[in-house]
Amino acid sequence: MSKGKKLLHRFLYILFFTAVVFIGMEIILRIYNPFQFRLKGDEIVLPVNTTLTIHNEINPKLDSLIVNSRNSLGFRGAEKPADFNSYLSIVTVGGSTTECHFNSDDKTWPAILGSELQNGFRNVWVNNAGLDGHSTFGHQVLLHDHLVKVKPNIVLFLTGVNDIESDQPSFHDQQNKRGAWSDLKHYIVNNSEVLSLLLNLARGWKAQQLHNTSGVNIDPSTLPVSTMNEKEGNAVLLRQQPYLQGYTKRVQQLIDTCTQYGIKPVFITQPLLYG
Repeated sequence: MSKGKKLLHRFLYILFFTAVVFIGMEIILRIYNPFQFRLKGDEIVLPVNTTLTIHNEINPKLDSLIVNSRNSLGFRGAEKPADFNSYLSIVTVGGSTTECHFNSDDKTWPAILGSELQNGFRNVWVNNAGLDGHSTFGHQVLLHDHLVKVKPNIVLFLTGVNDIESDQPSFHDQQNKRGAWSDLKHYIVNNSEVLSLLLNLARGWKAQQLHNTSGVNIDPSTLPVSTMNEKEGNAVLLRQQPYLQGYTKRVQQLIDTCTQYGIKPVFITQPLLYG
């Protein structure tokens, strides 16, 4: 057998072996997938009936033992009551400052809000649907695909910080619509358990490389101080105008969707201690 044929046979064998392993992993992951990722390809997947215990040895300002649990809806909070219509039902929507990933279930601000409301209302049900990194683009997907089915009385939107200088959906926001894939590559990734797993592992590695993980203890006094004069400040404000127009439209879209389904939207200004 010539050298060329040997190389071809070896290549075909490797290709065949890879295909068999890929198909086998695809079958196994469809039967049982031990990995809890929030994106399958680019579709939001809410973790349901899960409890995450975090042993914190990094940030002394947080509890040493943090319990983060999700109910059958994929939200943080109590299960939806059987007599749901007799409750004042509230769901909070926002990014990491709403999700409060590194606070135990009873120490998130939505949980504290629910406890306070118990003093003035007989039946109160508050759930936390915050998702780390979410902007108003993602809020609309979450609202349309999940919250309109729950149909709470009120949705509290804590928005702003993740929409700064954003005039179009991110890759993930744009793809977070069922059945909406821009090309064959995205279609395949969205429908393959193996490729979704590899993609999420790559995302996690990239986040680590960029130090884009939460829970790190930062001392503000050690950070550099940036100042700008009035002219520079006005220039920055002027640059925000195109982004504000888009942000206004997205907020209005959230209002329209809520109104359509009989939900009262309440918007909370994103608090910032910097910038």
